[in-house]
Amino acid sequence: MCQNIILEAYTNMLNRKLRLGLLGTNCYILGDEESREGLIIDPAAISNSIPETVTEHQLNVKYILLTHGHLDHMAGLEYVRKLYPEAKLCFNPSDSHLSENIELVSYLGMPALPNLVPDISLDEGSTLELGKTRFSVISIPGHTPGGICLYTPGYLFSGDTLFNSGIGRSDFEESDTEALRQNIINRLLSLPPETLVFPGHGRETTIGREKAGNPFI
Repeated sequence: MCQNIILEAYTNMLNRKLRLGLLGTNCYILGDEESREGLIIDPAAISNSIPETVTEHQLNVKYILLTHGHLDHMAGLEYVRKLYPEAKLCFNPSDSHLSENIELVSYLGMPALPNLVPDISLDEGSTLELGKTRFSVISIPGHTPGGICLYTPGYLFSGDTLFNSGIGRSDFEESDTEALRQNIINRLLSLPPETLVFPGHGRETTIGREKAGNPFI
């Protein structure tokens, strides 16, 4: 399933959501319509819809970003890296080992991705530029040790940290329930309430909506 989402504050920024894989993971393709620079967030499966979207909008993929190291968010990683060999792989290296975790590989029924090393290591304070838009990295450990969100004023790509009326699972071996909750409260709910949230699964929401009524926070 493909969906165009308009980033109203950026008339030159394309945001295309692709729902991919067995778990319906949201893969986002962002593109600056002036520079044609592109960013793929969480290539969740091998799918023709990824290159079709890139080609449709004539994007040059600059970055491939992983919000965290779970395989349902990167089952299509090697596929897109072969398609776009010049693109820089960006993620928090604290999650490098999760792609080889036997428990997670077995649970998700996906092949392991050994020796995963970022071209650009992301942590608190890191920034990525796509055309004239600057994105900031917010480090949110809890769902995984290296979980991150990508933020630009008005818009948050939250991975499996914050959902519409939910938060990420914290029953994995290296998850931390209280750290996840506190990081969401302190780092995300302090963002402007009108901030649109684009999660790793499910529908979009806003910071204000989740602050007012998310039952898990």
